[in-house]
Amino acid sequence: MTMFLNLAWMFVGILKFGGLAVALIGVAVFGWYFVRENAQAAQGNSNKVPSSSWRGPGPIFGAKILAVGMTLQVMSVLLAVALPGRL
Repeated sequence: MTMFLNLAWMFVGILKFGGLAVALIGVAVFGWYFVRENAQAAQGNSNKVPSSSWRGPGPIFGAKILAVGMTLQVMSVLLAVALPGRL
């Protein structure tokens, strides 16, 4: 039983830090596409932020990656609450 709990707590740590890494990658992907679209719009004569910088396929992909990272974080918290405390 102790070995199972140690593995479960190790899994909680993997979910916690893995979720953080995935969420940061999602923010980076979203930011890359957002800045790229705004830079391309600034090359023209428009002073507006194009809607494709928020709603294009690249930013949506980045937001989905961010959502996966946040889901992993929530799963780690729920699992940590459900497991008995460490000795």
